[in-house]
Amino acid sequence: MAITLAQYVNAVAADTFVADCEAEAEELVSEHIGDATVPPRARARAVLEVGANLYQRRQALSGTGGVTDSEVTPYRVARDPLRPAYPILNPFLGPGIG
Repeated sequence: MAITLAQYVNAVAADTFVADCEAEAEELVSEHIGDATVPPRARARAVLEVGANLYQRRQALSGTGGVTDSEVTPYRVARDPLRPAYPILNPFLGPGIG
């Protein structure tokens, strides 16, 4: 999965930071899912999106990415690393309890 994440974020697959982001993403998604049954592809996609979010934070320490590159529009990095995974996982997790 770290190779897929490296390709997704245009990083070098040997970069240990990519593997760290993938491992942390796997832990976060697993904790969020709990005992729920989530299809493997949806789970893998959620891990990929969370891993990419964690990786992008490295270049957006101020909370905004893309500001050093004149050809990229600045973007805000989500404070919650699971934010991109919620729409992927929510259909399988059922209604929240408030």
